[in-house]
Amino acid sequence: MSQPNNSFKVATLSWDNSGSPYSEDYQDIFHSKANALAESSYIFLEANDLNKRWKNLNNKSFIIGECGFGAGLNFLNTCRLWRDSETGDSTLYYIASELHPFSKNDLINFYSKHPQLADYSERLLQLYPSLHPGVHSIDLVFADKRIVLVLLFGDTKEMLSQIWQPNGFRVDAWYLDGFTPALNKEMWDDQLCSALAALSKTGTTLSTYSAAGLVKQSLRKNNFSIERKKGFADKRHMLIGKYEAGGEQSFVKSRIKTQAWFQLPQADFKAKSAIIIGAGLAGCSTASELAKTGWQVTLIERQYRIADKASGNPRGIVYCKLSNSADSSADYYLHSYFFALQRYQQIAEQHAIDWQPAGLLQIAYDEREHRRQSLAIKKLANADFLQILDAQEASEIAGISLDKSGLFFPSGASLNPRTLCDVYTADSNIKCITDTEAISLCFDGEVWQVKNSQGQAYQAAIVIIANSYDALNFQQSSHYPLLQNFGQIDEYSNSKFSSALSCIVCAKAYVLPASSESQFVGGITKPHEIPIADRNKIAGENIELSKSISSQLAEDLKKEQRLASRSGLRCSSPDYLPLVGPVENKIRCQEIYKVLSRNARKQPSNEPIYEPGLFINVAHGSHGLSSTPIAASYLASLINKTPLPMSNANLNCLHPIRYLISNLKKQLL
Repeated sequence: MSQPNNSFKVATLSWDNSGSPYSEDYQDIFHSKANALAESSYIFLEANDLNKRWKNLNNKSFIIGECGFGAGLNFLNTCRLWRDSETGDSTLYYIASELHPFSKNDLINFYSKHPQLADYSERLLQLYPSLHPGVHSIDLVFADKRIVLVLLFGDTKEMLSQIWQPNGFRVDAWYLDGFTPALNKEMWDDQLCSALAALSKTGTTLSTYSAAGLVKQSLRKNNFSIERKKGFADKRHMLIGKYEAGGEQSFVKSRIKTQAWFQLPQADFKAKSAIIIGAGLAGCSTASELAKTGWQVTLIERQYRIADKASGNPRGIVYCKLSNSADSSADYYLHSYFFALQRYQQIAEQHAIDWQPAGLLQIAYDEREHRRQSLAIKKLANADFLQILDAQEASEIAGISLDKSGLFFPSGASLNPRTLCDVYTADSNIKCITDTEAISLCFDGEVWQVKNSQGQAYQAAIVIIANSYDALNFQQSSHYPLLQNFGQIDEYSNSKFSSALSCIVCAKAYVLPASSESQFVGGITKPHEIPIADRNKIAGENIELSKSISSQLAEDLKKEQRLASRSGLRCSSPDYLPLVGPVENKIRCQEIYKVLSRNARKQPSNEPIYEPGLFINVAHGSHGLSSTPIAASYLASLINKTPLPMSNANLNCLHPIRYLISNLKKQLL
């Protein structure tokens, strides 16, 4: 039988009389018709001896990898066992690849046949990601037991190569649950098994329903010891195995294309103590991510209260930045948007953050913007997270008359950033020290010393610089090309016309739907701070920019009373992407990679030399609400040596060392 096309697409299913799904892509069943849940428990949970192993975790995380997520039955069954097991404060990470994911409607249909999993399936359905290729990380909690699901939508071998790092996490147990080797040979070949080896450690276990010769041969070739055992129900045999080390090299050599300078450092911190400098969105979100994994975090802020500068606006937008860039930045923008929406949805369920998921309309306000939108959506065929609207459709959704087409993001939303930061820092593992300016950093060989302007010193195993443009004040991060941009948001009384607005509308300016008393308008961006005396003029410029949305809207705003304005400076970078990750030692890395100034195409093999335990999280610009959640999760995962929430290609877009490498290639250093 010919192999199905390996391009990413939603699963094509048919359903038998019992309600079991059948893959039209692979012409095969997904589960045993005898008892799908019992099959899952026998082949994967019991064969990997999970219940016994979880009793000895001692609050360490446990990582499961699955090849073939399907309808998520194995995952939900594992969630049930995890909740009912003695796991202490450990976190379960579950990585699963899928080339042809189920649509949400197909999942609803499938889960209706398994009511015993309803507690888990209902939550997964609430947070099930957009069917877009790449890495999707989902945080779940069942009875105070934390589970992080990392879905890899795409070809398994390619996706595993995109999450492998030389110094990164390693899987504890594998579920091999692809379609039968007779119909899907690529799922079981040497390359796939070498990928499993590269992401395993000595003692990593695996199990699979298949006992085919191809599977045994490929696994043994990659240093897995294999044995047969009785199969489930009427199946004669299945396989269990254990990794013996040494089988990862073929995968690393043939699949890994990451340049050496993007390799991440080894994370091995004996003490779980951290200092974060800067208590805006970047610092507070990072503190929250570390705190929920048991870190004791000291948050140092030079203002009198947290979120008092650019992160302190009364309203902020969760905005999807579409890009037609040929590099991985476009994919990063999308995945940061998906991640932020999921995270805020979860927070809003338990805390009042003024969460308003009203949807967001991006208007094609001129020919250039129309062309930009058209080029961007060409790369997003069958995207389920946006709608392409003509002017009439845009008017109907916005609730006001518009004369331009646009893109509508039904999940687009707004919230109160300052309140969000208060929620982030409410954890008992976080100590906030305000009205204190950190002025110097020093590593004494064991811990970091952070001194403030009064001469006091704070100690921790790691330090994260998250104080925006002021990161340039520290010697270790003074070489980064940070920029500042001025912005202002204005609050107005509601007008009859503006009160009809039913979603966020963005063009050259942005306008939020009216609340009970007022609404917000923003848009102006300038490369320098504006004197206080000129803030009224800036408010007028914001109204002028709102003409790109609607002339009538602008005229109505002119007639209304401006209740307040809030301005601030945002930190950004020359390529508009954040700087997030480990801080490199500039002098030593400049020496390591100096060959690039003579030959920009050279590929040095040396890893970077990093400042030990020093990280940075700055330059989120005007998209801080969209980008800080995934950046914080990435840093916490890197520090904890657990699965990262994005691909290597996305990480490389954010890696702080990118500017040093670029300057060497341009002979600027």
